[in-house]
Amino acid sequence: KIETAWYVAGVIRRPNALTPPTQQDFDAVMHTNVLGAMQTLPQVAPMVSDAQGVFAFLSSSMSQIGSVPNSGSWLYRTSKAALNMAVAAAQHDYPDATLITIDPGWVQTDMGGEGAALTVQDSVRGLRATVAGVTAADKGRLLHHDGRRAAHW
Repeated sequence: KIETAWYVAGVIRRPNALTPPTQQDFDAVMHTNVLGAMQTLPQVAPMVSDAQGVFAFLSSSMSQIGSVPNSGSWLYRTSKAALNMAVAAAQHDYPDATLITIDPGWVQTDMGGEGAALTVQDSVRGLRATVAGVTAADKGRLLHHDGRRAAHW
């Protein structure tokens, strides 16, 4: 039994929609951000389900279709939106588990850069608190590191 499982993966490529993605970039981003999660989920979710636990998949606010300011990092945005859909769809097959996607915020990492709003410690603190507070109403949803529930992704 696993009470809390995390799938933490993220590869970004930054070109916008003015440049077609290369096959290499597409494969790297989609395999890491989507396929890996889809391959891991059926192996881990049954153990999470046995514990009536939570399986959290690291997503991004950049995946939210309702708040797209531009086409920057469009391959990354697309991959995280696909991850959200994969998790929401899989939730139906694991009713005793709570499967969520979760946005860590804009974090000071190699991906987020030094100018990002959150330190790694602040993001992780928020992620852990949010996951600890999930309820059945959160099943299949996108949550934010600060506990907010995404209205629509």
